[in-house]
Amino acid sequence: MPSKKEKIIVVAIDFGTTYSGYAFSFKHEYNKDPTKVSINQAWNAGSYLSLKQPTCVLCKPNGTFHSFGYEAENKYTTLAEENEHQNWYFFRRFKMVLHEKQIRRGIEIEDDKGLKMPAIKVFGMAICHLKNHLLDTLEKQGTGLTVDDIHWILTVPAIWTDSAKQFMREAANEAGIDGSLLTIALEPEAAATYCQLLSVDGLSSMGRFNDNKYMVIDLGGGTADITVHEQQPDKTLKEVHKASGGAWGGTKVDEEFNQIIIKIIGAPAFKKFCDENKADHMELLRELEVKKRNVRTDNNDKITLKIPLALRDTYEKNSGETIKDAIEQTPYRGKIQWTADKIRLNADLFRNLFHNCISSITTHLVDLFDKPGVKGTTSLLLVGGFSECQLVQEAIRNAFPKAKVVIPHEAGLAVLKGAVIFGHQPRIISSRIAKYTYGINISPPFDPAKHPQEKKVSVGGNARCKDVFKKYIEVGESVRIGEARTGKHVTIKSNQKEMLLKIYACPDKNPRFVTDPNCEMLGRVVVKLPDTVDHIRVDVKMMFGETELMIEAEEETMKDKFVAYFDFL
Repeated sequence: MPSKKEKIIVVAIDFGTTYSGYAFSFKHEYNKDPTKVSINQAWNAGSYLSLKQPTCVLCKPNGTFHSFGYEAENKYTTLAEENEHQNWYFFRRFKMVLHEKQIRRGIEIEDDKGLKMPAIKVFGMAICHLKNHLLDTLEKQGTGLTVDDIHWILTVPAIWTDSAKQFMREAANEAGIDGSLLTIALEPEAAATYCQLLSVDGLSSMGRFNDNKYMVIDLGGGTADITVHEQQPDKTLKEVHKASGGAWGGTKVDEEFNQIIIKIIGAPAFKKFCDENKADHMELLRELEVKKRNVRTDNNDKITLKIPLALRDTYEKNSGETIKDAIEQTPYRGKIQWTADKIRLNADLFRNLFHNCISSITTHLVDLFDKPGVKGTTSLLLVGGFSECQLVQEAIRNAFPKAKVVIPHEAGLAVLKGAVIFGHQPRIISSRIAKYTYGINISPPFDPAKHPQEKKVSVGGNARCKDVFKKYIEVGESVRIGEARTGKHVTIKSNQKEMLLKIYACPDKNPRFVTDPNCEMLGRVVVKLPDTVDHIRVDVKMMFGETELMIEAEEETMKDKFVAYFDFL
């Protein structure tokens, strides 16, 4: 099978918390104009057309895939109106499950009713739908291409763990994408790649962007993902500070709105409404999404949302009092009017829904500017759907009045388009910063001068120290793409059939033991060994500069090579 470099088309899938889509470009098109990237055809969103679809999956009662995106929302709404939805599975905004620290291959996720399904299956269905939609598009164009003719790119937040990245890789495999043809791209890097080309070619409406050092702030539905890059003389990008961020995406605004409703009618009534009125709840979410996109800092008109009558009726029927009376008993007295199927919020109250999320972002950015490598950065590049919000833009400008805040045209598509370009030119990123100190658990000979007595164990009649952290790379170190760190490990028992290497990560620079408070085991490598009574040496090679941590362990005797594979899950 041809390698990724030999493929004639690159396809990127931007799997987002709230919205997902794909884009592509042929190699001959890229060679003529790298910025010429084709976005998937507009999806039918009902009242308007959208270049991305909501990240939601609908499965039949037997657990098989039914639909994705707007089609899934509409079908589920129809089922709910007929009260036939109870045994169907409806998953939305499930990407954030991978933002959790502990991710295992067998984790399950719950749909909106609490029905469970393996997460790998749900993620795989979503990716498979986007893959098949792309293949249908190419077939209609008469290209004659198949899934194996494509170099696939899958985007993930830079702040994600190695296990989360591997999970997405396996989900892509579940969707029928061969791992050898797949590259994981980091979202802020993809956006930076796109904007670099725009600035060079002068095709951007964002003005000149030729600063050598800048911060990329990727604000999506689920996360804020931040990196700092410095352009090198050869036009490649060097990461100068490790990726950072948090769960401060646009969905936090939805949560704040829900809290207002809950303070008025109570959590039980709101839950009852959501459980029993799926179609109405879906409409409320869509209505809120539209209002979120149009909020401005210079408009003090009240914000009017169409709100389902069922929400008011649910409360009044169960409480015996009116919505108006309920509002009078809350801090929102005089700030909210709720009549029939409309709710009106004072402009300041609606803008306040964004406050906590935006405050988390700006506070983190202020802290970042005190870090080594970040000082001296004068340009901030805002990308991602949430960055298109005027409140976010103004808050960042106010926090950094001397900085140049740059927002590319269609900032919400910068990651998707950039991921395609990254697929053609993966070496545009020349080096990255290690997010953690990585090492392996070893048991060296016990030395009473430096090893605590409680770590002393006997192995094969020899005193050894257990749980020692053998460091391969230190947090904050810069690693060039393709650079490897090597180490040698020797069996400690005769007749060992295999060597188990446990890989650990730690945010501290110099952990002594893998049992230190901040150390976490990422996964393990099992090296099969040949039959021999001798002690055997195993060479370990770790590559840290790629978007995914790569590791290889091998033992060579009698010209036989035993290669091990790393498993984060």
